[in-house]
Amino acid sequence: MKTYNLNDSEKELIKVIKCNQKISEDNAANAQELSDSFKKSSLEAQGAIERAGKYVSINDEDNILNSSNTVKSIHNNHKIKTWDELVAEANTYIPNDVGFEDILTSEEFMSAYRRLDEINEQFARKTKFKKVDCFFLVTAIALQCTRQYVIDPWIKKQRPLSSGNDEKGRKGKTEPGWYHVDTDKILINSVPFDTQIYGEANTIKGFLKGGNHRSMTLGHDPLLGWIFGTANIITGTLTRWDMASVHIKNQPTKRAPNGENVIYSLANTGKVFSACKERVFDEGWDGKLAVGSALIREGIHLKSDIGTKKSIPLPVISSISPDFSRKLTVYGIDMASVSTEIGLSVFINTLISMVHRLFYDQSVDDSKLYEVRTRKILLYSNVIASSSNVVASVLLKNPKILDIGGLIVTIMRLFSDIRFITRVKQEFVQSALDVHFQGIVDELEQMYS
Repeated sequence: MKTYNLNDSEKELIKVIKCNQKISEDNAANAQELSDSFKKSSLEAQGAIERAGKYVSINDEDNILNSSNTVKSIHNNHKIKTWDELVAEANTYIPNDVGFEDILTSEEFMSAYRRLDEINEQFARKTKFKKVDCFFLVTAIALQCTRQYVIDPWIKKQRPLSSGNDEKGRKGKTEPGWYHVDTDKILINSVPFDTQIYGEANTIKGFLKGGNHRSMTLGHDPLLGWIFGTANIITGTLTRWDMASVHIKNQPTKRAPNGENVIYSLANTGKVFSACKERVFDEGWDGKLAVGSALIREGIHLKSDIGTKKSIPLPVISSISPDFSRKLTVYGIDMASVSTEIGLSVFINTLISMVHRLFYDQSVDDSKLYEVRTRKILLYSNVIASSSNVVASVLLKNPKILDIGGLIVTIMRLFSDIRFITRVKQEFVQSALDVHFQGIVDELEQMYS
């Protein structure tokens, strides 16, 4: 038996129908047997009466009337069962599970499938692209491709150099405390995780060895930075991708005789967070103000770095593999490029959707079915543009043209648009079936009215 996803109420309904069907078949068979027996007895009685030349007496007629009245009395006194009683009777009568195959014939099954195919074909006709939809589809594809190969590269070239970020002109960490930065210095000091100069201690030489410090430090992560970067700002420390931390101190150097931030000595990452906890819970309003100031300072720094030529890396990737994160930034795949690509892709989709909606005619189209056509335009255009971009980047062996932001938007549309179209189709099919079954109910009411 084929398996269906039926809930308990649907299973009970099918079993009750099967039980009534079985009882009706048994009653019909018994009625036929009684009818045949009655006919046989009637013929025999009629022959006997004819041979005796007698007729049915008045007493016999009274007996027949009494029997008829008894049947009527039984019928009138018949108790209508509740649904729970019907279910209990069905479970007793049919202990096993039943399915649609047990209550429908093969002809009825084929008729139901033909009806469903007709409804699906009707939905396909109503959501089929028209000439105006094809125009919007071509326009959307052209806009997405123009964004990928012209607008996005042009925006990347307009980014300022990294030296233009908010650290320019700021002072280094000047106080000598450990795991502590004064509240009034948090907003004016340079962030400790931007430090790349080493002090005299040999234990910290090469702590950030390997390239771009933004890929090595958790304070520059656009997601984890709100935790680790904020903690580093409060405590004057720097935390590397592998959770190792160092103290940042202000010392004179060859290029800065008056002092600048240097990687001073190793620190304990656990103490970094315990110091933040003590700052919040043990130092009253000053501690809470320090945390708030550090969050603001983290946000200012991330905002200043994200728009530079060497932007901040994609979220979390640095904490897994800084080398891979660094390679992505070399190819131009960073927070600035991806966020720009996502923003422009969403803007184009929104623009196409709004303009296409202007062509809606409520006298001709259903609102939801028209929106299905709109979403199909956006879905197809995003899939085509993203697929062509992936193929082009592979054939040209140029990862720099890969549209990661557009791929993210396309994947999101695959989930959201397909789910919406499926839901609307289910509603359309259910509505058509409701009309069909309502017609059957109306016919039955006319028959028994």
